[in-house]
Amino acid sequence: MDSTRNEIYGGNQRSVVQAHDIGSVSINEATSSAPAHLTEPELWPLAVEWDPLSAGAHRARPSPADQGVPPYIERDVDGELRERLAAANERGGLVLVRGHSAAGKTRAAFEAMRAVLPEHRVATPQIGTELPVVLEAIGGVGVRCVLWLDGLERFLGPGGLDTNMLTEFERLRIPLLATIRVKPYEIFTPAISQERFLAGDPAAQIGARVLGRVEPLDLNRTWSEQELRRAKASKDERIVDAVAHHGFHGVAEYLAAGPAIWSEWRRSNDVDGAPRGAALVSAAVDLARTGLAGPYSRDLLVELHEHYLAAQGGALLRPEPLAGAFVWAERVRFGVTSPLLPSTEGHWHVFDYLVDGIEQLAQPQPVPEFVWPRAAERVADEYDAMNVALHGALAESNASCATAEALWRPLADGGSAMAAYNLGILCSANDRPSEARELFRKSAEWGEPRAAYNLSLLLREEGADAEADEWNQLAVDADFPPALFNVGLSLEEQGRINEAEEWYRRGADLGEHHAATNLGNILSKAGRTDEAQRWYRQADMANDALATTNIGAFHHQAGRVQLAERWYQRAIARGSVEAKTNLGVLLKETGRPAEAEKLYREAVDQGSSDAAFNLGGLCEKTGRYGDAESWYRCAADAGHDVAAWCLFRLYCDGDRLTEAVSIVMQFADEGDRKAAAAAGELLIDLGRLQEGISYLTVAAESGLSDAAFNLGVAFNNSARPDEAKRWYRQAAESGDAEAAANLADVLFREGCVASAIWWTRRSRIMRREAE
Repeated sequence: MDSTRNEIYGGNQRSVVQAHDIGSVSINEATSSAPAHLTEPELWPLAVEWDPLSAGAHRARPSPADQGVPPYIERDVDGELRERLAAANERGGLVLVRGHSAAGKTRAAFEAMRAVLPEHRVATPQIGTELPVVLEAIGGVGVRCVLWLDGLERFLGPGGLDTNMLTEFERLRIPLLATIRVKPYEIFTPAISQERFLAGDPAAQIGARVLGRVEPLDLNRTWSEQELRRAKASKDERIVDAVAHHGFHGVAEYLAAGPAIWSEWRRSNDVDGAPRGAALVSAAVDLARTGLAGPYSRDLLVELHEHYLAAQGGALLRPEPLAGAFVWAERVRFGVTSPLLPSTEGHWHVFDYLVDGIEQLAQPQPVPEFVWPRAAERVADEYDAMNVALHGALAESNASCATAEALWRPLADGGSAMAAYNLGILCSANDRPSEARELFRKSAEWGEPRAAYNLSLLLREEGADAEADEWNQLAVDADFPPALFNVGLSLEEQGRINEAEEWYRRGADLGEHHAATNLGNILSKAGRTDEAQRWYRQADMANDALATTNIGAFHHQAGRVQLAERWYQRAIARGSVEAKTNLGVLLKETGRPAEAEKLYREAVDQGSSDAAFNLGGLCEKTGRYGDAESWYRCAADAGHDVAAWCLFRLYCDGDRLTEAVSIVMQFADEGDRKAAAAAGELLIDLGRLQEGISYLTVAAESGLSDAAFNLGVAFNNSARPDEAKRWYRQAAESGDAEAAANLADVLFREGCVASAIWWTRRSRIMRREAE
């Protein structure tokens, strides 16, 4: 259920004001006792002695010279990666490498660490709840160390890495070197997808705040020409083979056997393949997509795979025996890895490249309905339950949402504030506001500020403003950033700008990117542009597309065309329609109208009335008046007032007065006095005298001298001199020389010669003053 929505105000280059939506589902970290070795930094491995397989790099096929780790080929990001790591070693901080599975991110990070920090001890926690132990151990000794967080998503969330812990590592000048796959990065960056559940998720929100403090280095899956040239120069036959045969895949993917195993799995669902083995792998892949942590048991894979096998053709495929299917699925390919990875007896993990491959498809098939309840039955603990429920809620199918509810309901009934909150989100998203309200109330009473905040939004929608304020205040008291933002937004709407600035600043200081954007807007309007840019940049680091758009607008207005275009393109990549419209303006201004028109059309398709208005102007300027009319009409129908006036002008120029008057009558009926004056004048031209007089009277009584003059003309032409004199006099007293002359004429005809002479002289004086 929506509350106040993100909103874009006005024209092509205005600032953007943001408002919040109800938040999202969450996951909790499982508690864990840390291994003893984490408390003794002196025993941690030295970076120079550590090996990439232990660090988590994908294995390649072995050669006589090694056990599956080919020579490292320099990647294009290496220079910047190593510079960042060196800087983090000086002052502490997080260095993050982002990329798809098997893109080579772990190896690149490992090689950077070994090159820059060879004598540092490497801390290798496995989950987030081990980090406090590491932090305490580092703080108690003088050992130089680096924190290795391969798969950063495992470490983010309650009890794990948050901004406070990151600040403490920075205080100790400890570098943190991390990798993350693209999909988890998106989950922990709620700003990328405002409409999904993640906007208020504690784990995602904590992660988003951490990620908001670092600009990730992207390692491309496919290799650049420079990287391929370096690889071709290698003497390692595996790398030479990868360069020759990688095709559309990255060299690192090819070395890790990812594409080969993917292709083998996808084509094995046939008579000539291993259809039962492929079905076992499909079951494991979709279990991973539900968020259920592996390994997966034999009985679960056997049960689920029958559904996949039947869907592919069942007995007609002549499937191999079950034992042979498992042998096929866990057979090591190229000396590297296998689709199913044996774990404990009778249990398997799945090669994560296959999971990533499914998620990267343009239209990935949803997890089948029958998988969700089976995944729910196999959750091992509350963490598992919360994680599967989260994935179920995001999948948004009937079975997945039912699974999420079934997992959260007993936890909520047992007093879990987080589960009650998440279940409230699910009910809200499925149009069950009464249930959502009660769940939020329970969760808020149990101390969850997000629930208090969302309850306040629901109550406000129902008109219970006083009660809504009470619950929002609870969230404010807990320093929940969106609640602070809402206070600032309310104050700004009341015109209490200085107070709004204080509240936005509080929210922005806590990482609330909406607050940072609106704070930037306030500062920008006050002429404090340098300070505004600081907050826009902070919001941009949290992937706030509106802040990114505003940075582009800042450079646009300053005439820095290339910078503006770069920022607009960045915002467009994040989904900003306003940035697309603004870039169209910039392109038109710089003599690229065809490109501008293309962008405008795309923005119109995404619902931008500003773009339709701009497209109308572009067409009018190039003489395409019919197209201009169509686009102005499109924008006007969407509520764009300036477009409606442009349409009015086109109608007047084309002598289409009936259509023109219909536009201004609408504005006049909404209280626009200038529109009333225009409507009155046009109605009289159309012979609708009484209607015209009515509209002119409204405009004249509001003080418009032109309307008073035209009203005088209308009455004079209707032989109603008394009314004509009244309105001519009003216009003349406002400084209208023509009205004074007309008033003198009426007075002469009535025999009031002295008064007529006086107004004639007054008219001449006004004309001279005007000249």
